[in-house]
Amino acid sequence: MTVAVSPPDVPIWGAYQFPRLSRLPDGRILLTYGVNADEVTSHGLPSARVVSDDEGATWTHLPMERTPSEPPGMLTVLPNGDALSAAMSRPIPVSKLRVPAEPFARIVVNKKEEQSVYLLKDLPPECAVGWALHRLPAGETEWREERGTVRCTGDEVRFVDEEYGLMVLPRFQGRLRVAPDGALWCMSGLFQTEGGELADKWPLTVLRSTDSGRNWDVHSAVPYAPDRGADPDADKRNGFGEPEVEFLPDGSAFALMRTTNPYGPAPSYWTRSTDNGVTWSPPSVFDDCGVRPRLLTLKNGVTLASYGRPGLYLRATADPDGQNWDPRITIIEPSPCKLGHDTCSYTGLLALSDHTALLAYSEFDLHRADGKRIKKIRVRKVAAARRM
Repeated sequence: MTVAVSPPDVPIWGAYQFPRLSRLPDGRILLTYGVNADEVTSHGLPSARVVSDDEGATWTHLPMERTPSEPPGMLTVLPNGDALSAAMSRPIPVSKLRVPAEPFARIVVNKKEEQSVYLLKDLPPECAVGWALHRLPAGETEWREERGTVRCTGDEVRFVDEEYGLMVLPRFQGRLRVAPDGALWCMSGLFQTEGGELADKWPLTVLRSTDSGRNWDVHSAVPYAPDRGADPDADKRNGFGEPEVEFLPDGSAFALMRTTNPYGPAPSYWTRSTDNGVTWSPPSVFDDCGVRPRLLTLKNGVTLASYGRPGLYLRATADPDGQNWDPRITIIEPSPCKLGHDTCSYTGLLALSDHTALLAYSEFDLHRADGKRIKKIRVRKVAAARRM
């Protein structure tokens, strides 16, 4: 089913992609998707929001300008009844800041994008922002903007994108998840030093909150440990990114992670924890591709994974510990022309029942009758029957 159609000849990359799904406190389904360029200049700009009150059969667009009573984006309902949504902060023009003459470090991200790195303690107070959240307190009708406090174990840092002259502010990059013990998790990149140095390759950090997302502590980390046999360009990757964590029927935590960067498609990896996220198994290859993977465990015990680039795939397992998966099912065939001309490969996954889910995704390089190119946001229902 098509939820949204782009204007004609929209750029092949950026707008009308990156769909996300979540369940609102009132039971409706919220779908959000990007309508801006995929650049740092778009951080903190609003996404398009669409809601369904009939389990995805029909959809209604909400105005771009959000009122305090309307949902901001993908959200998580907490045990205390609050709803919490992570947000991006607008970047700060570095020309408006007094920064040290020399940065703490300079790094190259994604092959050619140079960034300067500064220690937060050397920057003016207005840089001590980020970790933005929106909260709908239980029983209330208006969302509040707030900032989580992340207690780093090293020196917190800030990055400046030299191409645009903008200071990028930290955010909760992974999905907010409620753990079996009621704590709130976010598996995320963390802007900090380790042992006084900046990590050469990005690890992933589990941030954990026991006060409904107001304060966060570093719970554990998954260092970059690639399989060089599966990826000859492993040393050219930035590290692990775009993590997704899910709690499986056996009680373990299972995570998928991206490594793809401008050097080309690269494997996605999995790791699991059996001690509430304190330690993690050595990362192993999940598949030969995978950006921003999504995980969803249904009440019938089946776990779904959606991922791709190139193309888009869905994979399932009824294994309670997630170590044995069925072969992948193709949702969108990879483009024979160019990477990223088929779909952005970002998805949303949401449970509809004990054995069905809603999958949201983008589809590119479509054409109208007059030949003009369009892009679409689509949803489809997925049935996941458990084999007996």
